[in-house]
Amino acid sequence: MAYGNKVKFHYDVPVYIKKQLATAAKKLNMTATELLSKTIEEEYERVIKEKKANLD
Repeated sequence: MAYGNKVKFHYDVPVYIKKQLATAAKKLNMTATELLSKTIEEEYERVIKEKKANLD
């Protein structure tokens, strides 16, 4: 489902990962969804930069 320019993914996340995500997000004063989205975006950017560097 799309929400504006965001995409909402529906998938099963193991309970222990959800707990770790919630704990980390709470420490950063974010929601678990925000933290997961931020992590995915950062990893995507890292992979794209790495691919660009390998092409040069």
